[in-house]
Amino acid sequence: MFQMYVVTENKNIIILNGSQESFRCRQRNRLQDGSKVSPFKFVSYRTMMKEAKKNKQKIYKGLEYQTVARL
Repeated sequence: MFQMYVVTENKNIIILNGSQESFRCRQRNRLQDGSKVSPFKFVSYRTMMKEAKKNKQKIYKGLEYQTVARL
């Protein structure tokens, strides 16, 4: 299990727990119509803490992220 820090489009921070394969599948995933899924924007712990203090953002903790590969 990996713990990754992700910044959303709304500039919120989410801490995701998941496997390496789950994150890799998300980054390369395509929808059924063939269009590409927007990938996660990963940040480091230090950057996450700076951004949270500077912009007074919420940090959503402990979310489980598991996907099944369809490759």
